[in-house]
Amino acid sequence: MTTTPHRPVAPEVPGLLKRLLPLFQAGDDAGQQATLALLGAEQLATAETVVGALCLGGADFAARLAAHGREALTQAERYELVLGAFGAVIDAPPGAPDDHETQVAEWLIRSFGLQAAATALLDTVRAEFLITAGPLEDVPQAALAALRHGQWDLALRGFVRCRQALQEQTPRNIHGMAAMCLHKLGRYDEAEHWVAQGLGDQQRALLAIGAVHSEAELLRRWAGNPAPVVSILCTTYNHQRYIESTIRGFLSQDCSFPFEILIHDDASTDGTQQVIRAWQARYPSLIKPVLQTENQLSKGVRPFELLLARARGDFVATCEGDDFWIDPAKLQRQVGFLQANPEFSCSAHNYYHFVEAALTVRPWTQARHDHALSQRQLMGLSRLLWFPTLVFRKTFSALPPERALTSIGDQFLTSYLGTQGRCMYFESMLGAVRRENEFSSWSPLPSIEKERIRVKTWTALVRLHQRLGNRQAVTDLLAKIAASPLGKTGEAAALAMAPGLQHPTVAAT
Repeated sequence: MTTTPHRPVAPEVPGLLKRLLPLFQAGDDAGQQATLALLGAEQLATAETVVGALCLGGADFAARLAAHGREALTQAERYELVLGAFGAVIDAPPGAPDDHETQVAEWLIRSFGLQAAATALLDTVRAEFLITAGPLEDVPQAALAALRHGQWDLALRGFVRCRQALQEQTPRNIHGMAAMCLHKLGRYDEAEHWVAQGLGDQQRALLAIGAVHSEAELLRRWAGNPAPVVSILCTTYNHQRYIESTIRGFLSQDCSFPFEILIHDDASTDGTQQVIRAWQARYPSLIKPVLQTENQLSKGVRPFELLLARARGDFVATCEGDDFWIDPAKLQRQVGFLQANPEFSCSAHNYYHFVEAALTVRPWTQARHDHALSQRQLMGLSRLLWFPTLVFRKTFSALPPERALTSIGDQFLTSYLGTQGRCMYFESMLGAVRRENEFSSWSPLPSIEKERIRVKTWTALVRLHQRLGNRQAVTDLLAKIAASPLGKTGEAAALAMAPGLQHPTVAAT
């Protein structure tokens, strides 16, 4: 098989380039000239040296070397020299193997001592060049390429260049992806600034949280009735940027009955626990944190169930630490309904679906018709009750053992609540915001992996409802499994997991 030729690089060149880079970054002209002299005109003229500089220090650094001795060149002409050198090194010669670029990347890594993966190196180098020197229309795609390889600083440079050029015409998704980069870099305040700019006044108003009540004000309102009627359960992990909005949503509630706020942090590695402690110091009677020093989920312990066992209220309201409530009447309306209608096990409502990368804010459903969901609809998961919208009657302190067989808590809980009664769905109430971001454990998963997890959840629920004797739920869930893109594989897994089951078309007869 033909192999890609590797071009020799003088042994002193990589070290001299690495010595030169900080001098270039510091603007030390004298130091640069001395080091350039050591490199020599012959080495500076080679495409390999220019490309090595490009890999080590980017387009501007490579352009500085390429133009040495030709200072009259414009910056655009210097970039053209770099681009020509890159093509000379990277372009595949006749008969080159299919993995030509991978071989070139491996050679560059060995030759210049680069800390990079061969599969990502050339993509990243191209992205950096385009972000620095390419036409504006190529910059967004280059920034996305940098994102794919986790090059957050580089991608952010691309989005900043777009905003500087486009000003008020900058698309929302540019703001959203810049915020994602800033989040990854731990620059949360800057991330929120980009989000606010991208959303604009009208969209921000949709996400506004009501006024926060002080602890003294809430306790006065609840005088004579200190026991919590509602336990608000919040699980969080690495939500430093979000958790304050979540807590503010809880404390903005206008309700005539007392509530407690139970927050479980699963040993976050960012500043989430510090934020929780600060709010707990202001609301010591209401906020009851459980702050872990070791991650419990990794040990098989489910944080939601730890909180459920601690809950003292007659009702449970749920919200994860990256979602938040925006309707101050949410709890009053949901709990009031359940108090008046004991045959209902739970209540949920409409919400805004906030996709952070695109900065889109849309109601989950456009309809505004309040209606009841049947037990069959809940058990068979024809309608899912999302955590930030859910309030349920606390008739249990632990979930059935089948919960251990799956990782999707909201689907399992929805189906199990169907065994307790119906659900009132307030479609007219846009009471919460559910964020879709790239920082959860769910969003980054490939679609096929998400589907495997769903099928595993439905399989666990088949087993639950088989044990409880809910034949219609078993039939409905088996039909979902059979219709899955996983096809017969998913169905076979379900049937193997719950012996004695029939194919859904047989079971329905």
